[in-house]
Amino acid sequence: MRTLRAADLEAVAGMFDRLSDTSRYRRFFSAGAAGPRRELAYLPTVDGHERVALVAVVDERVVGLARYHTGDGGSADVAVVVEDAYQHAGLGRRLMIELARAARRERIDVFAISVLSENAPAIRLLRGLAPDVGLGLDHGVYEAMVPLLAS
Repeated sequence: MRTLRAADLEAVAGMFDRLSDTSRYRRFFSAGAAGPRRELAYLPTVDGHERVALVAVVDERVVGLARYHTGDGGSADVAVVVEDAYQHAGLGRRLMIELARAARRERIDVFAISVLSENAPAIRLLRGLAPDVGLGLDHGVYEAMVPLLAS
């Protein structure tokens, strides 16, 4: 696990191509190519402070990506995706924990997280990391504000 580098963009694109339609839909709220294209256009703007991205790498292949960008009032919007073959192995959890550490170093207090209501794995991850956080449901999307506690 490490910080995203400019040289990783092609490998991230490859990971997006390997995602199943279900995983692509769960991450981008659409199974089409528009979500991954927007993400690939966004990633070069990562600055290590207001916008941070981490990758999980196995055998020099990017298999996971977690990133945030700051919002209003000390919060940051968060997104995470793990390639299908590596899901349910704890990578999403590890990425989120490391992303939270990076955010705390930047004085970010809260992660704003949006999860499709049918994305049971992401909801389990969220519940495992922040069991007491309330989830608000709006048009099929759970919204949560997760305080980042010092560790």
